[in-house]
Amino acid sequence: MKHVRNIGNALFAVAIFVSGLLGAAPVQAQGVVALPIPITRASVFDFGNGPLRFKAVSGQGVIFSASGTGTGTAPGTTALTLTATAAANPPCIGCVVSCPVPTPTCNIPANTTVTAFNGTTVITLSAAATVTASVVNFGAACPASFAAQRAVPIGPATDLPFYTQARLCGSAGQGQSGAQILTSAVNTIQ
Repeated sequence: MKHVRNIGNALFAVAIFVSGLLGAAPVQAQGVVALPIPITRASVFDFGNGPLRFKAVSGQGVIFSASGTGTGTAPGTTALTLTATAAANPPCIGCVVSCPVPTPTCNIPANTTVTAFNGTTVITLSAAATVTASVVNFGAACPASFAAQRAVPIGPATDLPFYTQARLCGSAGQGQSGAQILTSAVNTIQ
């Protein structure tokens, strides 16, 4: 038994020596710890843009999206001008802007985001778009409190992917205790 242990130790030493000669660094194990995010009735948590997967560790809450819509025009530039103010449900910086259905009158490149908003009718885009009096959708900031939002309940053992580019928000609904939520990116490659 002693000889087997000595042979094992010698092989390990040779492997380390050879890896050093080949320029390879010793492999080290790495661990990742995901901390749950608390959501409560007293506030709304902004998870950012989707797509995201939500897994409830404990408790009960709701997940909902925040978005806005408007009719606008962008003549092949990054300036999208809306026909009415979006101040009531403003687009948020970094949120995605898109056409409900791409058409010749509404062509916004995929993953185009809001880089600026003047507070009333002008949205600056991250890429040039061609929009002619067409409806556009945009992510909006999460509201300050959870009200009558359309929401998806989430509770113990819930594991939900949200295949959306909208802003995703979390809170606890009426009679819910709040929840501890884990999030991760959703693989959208098919």
